[in-house]
Amino acid sequence: MAEKKPLNRRRFLQATGVAATVGIAGCSQGGSEDTTETSGPTGTDISVESIEAYPYSPGENDVQSAQQVMEAAGYGPDNRFELSWLQYQSSTWEEIANTIRARLESAYIDMSISQADFGSLLSQTEKGSHEAFTLGWIADYPAPRNFLQLVDPANTIYDAEGATPNGARLFWDKNASEDNSVRAVLSEEFDRIQNNPEGTESAKQIRDEAVLNIEEAIWASAALLPVYHGVSDAFWYDRVSYDPPKGMGGSRAKANVSVEELAGKSRLQGISATFNSLDPVASGNTASGGKVMNMFDAPMNYPNGTIEVESLLIEDYTVSEDLTEYEFTLKQGMQFHGDYGEVTAADMVYSIRRLVESNNSTNSYFTNSVLNIEREVDEDGNVVPGSVGVEQTGDYSFTLKLQQPFSNALSVLAYSAFSVVPEGIVGDIEGYEGDMEWEEFSTNPIGSGPFEFVRWDPGNGGSFRVDRFDEYHGDVASIEGIDAQIITDETAAFNAFLNENADIAGIPTSKFEPEKVSLESADGAQERGTYGPLENEKTINMSRTPTIDTFYIGFNMRKVPKPVRQAMAYVMNRPSFVESVFKGRGEPAYHLTPKQVFPGGADSYVQHWQGNE
Repeated sequence: MAEKKPLNRRRFLQATGVAATVGIAGCSQGGSEDTTETSGPTGTDISVESIEAYPYSPGENDVQSAQQVMEAAGYGPDNRFELSWLQYQSSTWEEIANTIRARLESAYIDMSISQADFGSLLSQTEKGSHEAFTLGWIADYPAPRNFLQLVDPANTIYDAEGATPNGARLFWDKNASEDNSVRAVLSEEFDRIQNNPEGTESAKQIRDEAVLNIEEAIWASAALLPVYHGVSDAFWYDRVSYDPPKGMGGSRAKANVSVEELAGKSRLQGISATFNSLDPVASGNTASGGKVMNMFDAPMNYPNGTIEVESLLIEDYTVSEDLTEYEFTLKQGMQFHGDYGEVTAADMVYSIRRLVESNNSTNSYFTNSVLNIEREVDEDGNVVPGSVGVEQTGDYSFTLKLQQPFSNALSVLAYSAFSVVPEGIVGDIEGYEGDMEWEEFSTNPIGSGPFEFVRWDPGNGGSFRVDRFDEYHGDVASIEGIDAQIITDETAAFNAFLNENADIAGIPTSKFEPEKVSLESADGAQERGTYGPLENEKTINMSRTPTIDTFYIGFNMRKVPKPVRQAMAYVMNRPSFVESVFKGRGEPAYHLTPKQVFPGGADSYVQHWQGNE
């Protein structure tokens, strides 16, 4: 692999040809194309053209600049702004919110804080009934495009007719409180990423330049404030020979690979959060994702969570020159669980059709928005049954056609939503009666993965059980199965681990003691060592792995003026939050794109935000 070198970015206006100067107090109103540029105090007049580094006093609690930017916009003691903050239910985010609220009081902003569970938060922000909000994005595939689509303006408007967005809930249309030329630049630069998918050096350079330009536009607008990138800490007792998953995370790893040996017993014990479905097309959170990975196989795979995608079900494939048509040949002899027989191309075609066409599918974003598979839609925007661009060409071969080139198609096909299921097992797409109702399949699934479903007692206090699948086509698991307790309370989950009722677990931040960490070796970016002693007087094994994700604060651009967004940026001391709130388990984020996939790698990530190119 060629050595990654820091990029020499082109200046923003040279790359786009758009005159994009944004004054701190000059915000477009009512969709007007005109902007008013007002000079603020020294150091607060931030324009795209002038940006050389992250502009909001990084590593400081800069209340003074927050005051100045608000005063320049006409706010003061007698003209305060009331801001509503909506966050996921989390003690760490609550601590961050209270800290920010206290600092913003001196900048003439009165912030109210409310919390919601994940589903309610998504629902409220999709309706646009929010102002400031917190969310995170975990990589679907390891490329900048997967993160930057969050700020592609068209992908942020959830109330547009016929829209199926999946971006940040910014509602960044012409009525946004921002210079419309910045919105245009974001759209144009994201198009440059999409329209240059080839693997050539020139196409890569165009994409890399567009990434930097988008990141600078995010800085200038303060529409979205990256807060931190996560790390995943895993802990396990000596009885387990364990290879911790890498940067794509535990929900992309299979236990037949990560668990190499278990001494003194035959079954692995674990702890799980709650989840709602085990159907690959409807699985929607980390807890269910890890279980789907163990019970099912997708065409491609990230071996033990690494970012290098490999074939799993696929024996061979070819790609057209324009990157829009793929022909796959499956391995022969792969078996489904139970008596469902061999995996064939008919099963794969059915599985992809379900992902696109089924009313039970909650993951069609990957086929329709990311891959953009060929399909027809009716006048109501619904996919016409049987029109999806996937076709069986032989007993073990099928083709997949895209509407436009996409360079990360193979990576996306590693996502568990593309897992193969037996043809016709559920009758939720046209042409199939179904062997069982969807409700039965989603709670009693049939796959082809290294572990076979046995039992699921849902809800807090319940349990989940799978057995080793001895006919698995890959590496057969060394353990006989996995038993997981479903525990929602973090203290109860931690106590279960202390009592050795789990072999591998996490430790919640509230119980984590940094002084007990001893990281002694490294395997790439992953560090390994020990943690302890615990209250049970045992010292356990530990790994720390930077994960490919970004957690951020976003704003409804129709409701929150730019000076308010900038004021929050000034008072947000990321290093302090990481150390005091997360106890060092994270990294300050100054870009939406994580360092693992940032153009030029981790060094260029730092050089760009520090302005040291």
